[in-house]
Amino acid sequence: MIPDPTPAPASRRPLRARLGPVRSRAGLTTAGVALLLLVGSANGLLLAWQSSVQHRITHTLSVDRTLMQVLADLLDGETGQRGYLLTGDPAFLVPYTAGQARVAAELPVLDTELRGSPAQEARLRALRPAIARKFAELDRTLALDRAGDRDGALALVRAGDGKTEMDEIRRIIETMRAQEDDLLLGYQRHAHRIEAMVGIGSVVSVGIMALLAVLALRETARRAALSRFLPAELAPLLERGGGIERGGGLRLGERRHAAIAFVDMRGSTTIAERADPETVAILVTGFRRCVAQAARETGGVIDKFMGDGALVVFGVPEPRADAAAQAIAFAERLEGLVAGWNATSREAPVAIGIGVHCGEVFVGVVGDDDRLEFTVLGDAVNVAARLEQATKAFATTTLVSQATLDAAQALGHAPGTAWREVSRSPLRGRQEAFPIYGRAA
Repeated sequence: MIPDPTPAPASRRPLRARLGPVRSRAGLTTAGVALLLLVGSANGLLLAWQSSVQHRITHTLSVDRTLMQVLADLLDGETGQRGYLLTGDPAFLVPYTAGQARVAAELPVLDTELRGSPAQEARLRALRPAIARKFAELDRTLALDRAGDRDGALALVRAGDGKTEMDEIRRIIETMRAQEDDLLLGYQRHAHRIEAMVGIGSVVSVGIMALLAVLALRETARRAALSRFLPAELAPLLERGGGIERGGGLRLGERRHAAIAFVDMRGSTTIAERADPETVAILVTGFRRCVAQAARETGGVIDKFMGDGALVVFGVPEPRADAAAQAIAFAERLEGLVAGWNATSREAPVAIGIGVHCGEVFVGVVGDDDRLEFTVLGDAVNVAARLEQATKAFATTTLVSQATLDAAQALGHAPGTAWREVSRSPLRGRQEAFPIYGRAA
């Protein structure tokens, strides 16, 4: 039989031939949906992992800050005790009792933060009795003084038991901070790897559309939250995604070479005790205006005001080779502004202390979405604070480290005034010689 060459009507074609294209399209749709679900699930897991890592970074930074605060409060208490024994001025007992109270409140916080870390919990168990022994030593000297035996109290101080205890406390805290620093570096590496994996997944077009939509909403909310807490100088960088947004974002943070200036208003505790609230408010407001103007004119970012003190950073958020020169210019400018303010103020003249140092720091935003804070951490910050405290001992307004002067002069940025070496003694808590400079007479 000769087959009919006329094609059969569609209704008479085999079912498989008629359904073939439909099944093919359905298969592609199913595969596309499956691929979208797969990419979406993978990215969801990555984002959840990233959120977990960011939480761990925040927790690690919180532990480090608490440890630093415990040590600072212990040193404040010791300074107050020593000042009282040497001068007999009861005003020195204010930081002493305040330091004790703050340490008592901070140790339970560390208990909670270190739960689940056997090594850190063991160090905290060793830290508690060391702190108790230190405060017992301080209390014994004050008890002798109250009993009329100031010479005996001073002899007890000179015996050196208190220094031994403080060295042990500092050793334990530095060991604990070193472990937190190691954890921080590991978490940051994880966070950057996660970001790279998310970037690879985004090559899938449907995944890109979905991911960008989610990330855009998350980014908008995150930046809106950050803009409420960050210094004003960082807002434009957030809008264009520059500055420390590169390489992981504010929430991941990064290490950066920067210059630090610590500023403190002298005698504020006495002023607060003797002056009326309006006078205190006028003095603190005037002081902060001077600091803000000097920072604005020299390129500094005010990390935070701390009552009658301030921490100003240079070389953040964008790296600057002349950060050290900016910090020195800030100190010189602030001295001039305070002098001008004193000349026109009807209140008692205000004295300040400024410590300037440069080195590697960690910069970033810590906290949760309800409470975010731009912060700068590192040894350079601690050294700047020690230099500011040392201005009292050397009866000068500003002290600058040799590292800061060298960094400024290496680029041909000669300071506006001459500086002279005032000491090579080790800073408190250090063993090595540390040259520091004050204004030349």
